[in-house]
Amino acid sequence: MADAGGGGRLSWRTRADVAAGAGRERLRAAGLSGDAPPADQARGGALLVLVAWALFVVAGAGVQKFSEHWQAATPAADRAVPAGAFATLVGGAVAGGLAVVAGAVLALPALRAFARTGGSAVVRGRLLAAGVLTSAAAVATVGLVAWAHTLTARQRAGHSLGYTVGFLGWGVLVAGCLAAWTVAAVAIARRTSWPARVLRAEVGLAVAVTAAMAVMTAATAVWWRALAGSAPWFLAGRPVGHPGPTLAPQLGLALAAMAAATLLGLAGSWRAVRGSAAHV
Repeated sequence: MADAGGGGRLSWRTRADVAAGAGRERLRAAGLSGDAPPADQARGGALLVLVAWALFVVAGAGVQKFSEHWQAATPAADRAVPAGAFATLVGGAVAGGLAVVAGAVLALPALRAFARTGGSAVVRGRLLAAGVLTSAAAVATVGLVAWAHTLTARQRAGHSLGYTVGFLGWGVLVAGCLAAWTVAAVAIARRTSWPARVLRAEVGLAVAVTAAMAVMTAATAVWWRALAGSAPWFLAGRPVGHPGPTLAPQLGLALAAMAAATLLGLAGSWRAVRGSAAHV
């Protein structure tokens, strides 16, 4: 073999070629390569939006936690703009969530057919992992809520190291649970066949979810900018009337993740729409 080294071992170039080929095949199977059939591209794009939404939900949870009690720290005369932005954020979350649920409902007939033909055995490991994580997250949630009731508001806001560490651990567990269910859903959807009308509807819902993410990202940025001018102490974690830095690193990380998820959703929507148009 030309690319083999001593002892019959493959060279790094051969290994890289094999890895690249495997990667291309995985992308093609997921409908994310340019030479995949149009229907697979449309489905793959819609599933990519689902993955983006899962990432967005985790980032959005960070914003929700950070924003607790912002109204109380903001002068009444300055609440209009941040209140409007925050209401838009919440509205976008509801709209995006409903679109995801609608997509799941549309996929139910295909899911039932998949289960009847024994397809569930193929993804049993993924479903088991998601179920275990869900059970663990439920137990952790009960424990965290009970713990929170024994603390003061100040301690819950980050002035208890133990609770903060526990909350972060809970957040990681919930994120893992969401990721596990998303992986399972994608694995199942890749192995099912959707009628043309269902595929078109799923593509439309994927575009709607992406639009919701874009609106929510913009609304979060506007809310942050408004509070930087009217209630900088809230962003700095200081008492009312005591200005401080408005960078808020944790909010910045959450917003960056929201923006990244939105870009991923845009890529998925573009591929889904293009594939759907070619499929018709």
